[in-house]
Amino acid sequence: MRLINKIFVKIISKIILHIKSPIIAIKFDARVIFFYYSKFMIKKIYNLNFTIEDNYIEPDYCDLYNIYKIVRKRKPKICLEVGPGYSTYIILKALKKNYDENGIKPKLYALEQDNFYMDLHKKYLENNLDKEIISYVEFIFTELKLVKYNDTTVSVCTNFPDAKINFFYEDRTDHDEYKIAGDAIVIENKMPDDYSICVDGMLQTSDFYKKNLKRKYTYSGGFIFGSTWIPK
Repeated sequence: MRLINKIFVKIISKIILHIKSPIIAIKFDARVIFFYYSKFMIKKIYNLNFTIEDNYIEPDYCDLYNIYKIVRKRKPKICLEVGPGYSTYIILKALKKNYDENGIKPKLYALEQDNFYMDLHKKYLENNLDKEIISYVEFIFTELKLVKYNDTTVSVCTNFPDAKINFFYEDRTDHDEYKIAGDAIVIENKMPDDYSICVDGMLQTSDFYKKNLKRKYTYSGGFIFGSTWIPK
């Protein structure tokens, strides 16, 4: 009976949303459809059957499918993510496919702000990937510091690798006070021409990037999947 009531409330809530805000309701419906499509592609087509880790947030297949496609299509040699998790597995699997095709050994820098999660990420990969693929990733512990960018205070990672990054994935924990993550934009002018960026959620960061990135990009996402900037 409790389940029936829960389903009934959910249906009524959706009906009310469609009446009051039809455009928003349609966008949410579209995201649900894309979520299950992305899950199907990841699980059934690409056979990326990772295990679920209780200490992780539930996997967002829309975002995971998006970053898998970016890495496979653009074939970055060096990737960097701030905020590892299921995305680490997905990026590494895509890099392995690229390596099998072009023979160029890739590199993934994975920056983490918490030692507990640092150990958890390593154990998770050991349980889900073979040693060859794990060898592509280097975990780096980092804290946050505040810097000024275009007269705006942003937070950036303190322990950043000196590398020419081709794909940057931002999905870290926000600074307690300053919600704009400046990692990807602060280094933009030092990165190669094929530098691409994806920001998962982090709306203030995405809005700031839209206004302040210097290079010309094709923008996509922001609701269905993470905000994505691909160089033109």
